[in-house]
Amino acid sequence: MLALSDLHVAYPENRELIENLRPDAEGDWLILAGDVGEIFADIKWALSTLSSRFGTVIWVPGNHELWTHPEDEVQLRGVERYQFLVETCRSLGIITPEDPYRVWDGPDGPVTIAPMFLLYDYSFLPEGAWTKEEGLAIAYETGIVCSDEVLLHPDPFPSRETWCRAGR
Repeated sequence: MLALSDLHVAYPENRELIENLRPDAEGDWLILAGDVGEIFADIKWALSTLSSRFGTVIWVPGNHELWTHPEDEVQLRGVERYQFLVETCRSLGIITPEDPYRVWDGPDGPVTIAPMFLLYDYSFLPEGAWTKEEGLAIAYETGIVCSDEVLLHPDPFPSRETWCRAGR
């Protein structure tokens, strides 16, 4: 079993790594733990490439997959984007957080793999902040604001916090 995250395949160096990545043995498992890419075409390329090589692939979204980037041809937002990614994975035989857990019977197994889709809820605040609003004010003052504030839409929920509480 191999686990990778933060592939960001729009970067040529990272894309080359994926182009050359091969399992050690037939039937090897791969866990993709978020941030495969930002643009749907890149995400689908990586998922297609890797699912054709590994016996089992498990995908968990990162915040970057959930972005609605202005340059992306797929302009779905929030839950609709997440569901589209889940359906894309399923069409490629990739396991998602919406699917039953799988049991890996490899060395030191069996191990139940439980992919989880978790958004953040602003519980991690910068020093000096006690609320989300104070934390964001500090972020904007220092010029260090997460791109999620612009690109990760919670639709149909009014906020990411509400989406978190809803469980999807």
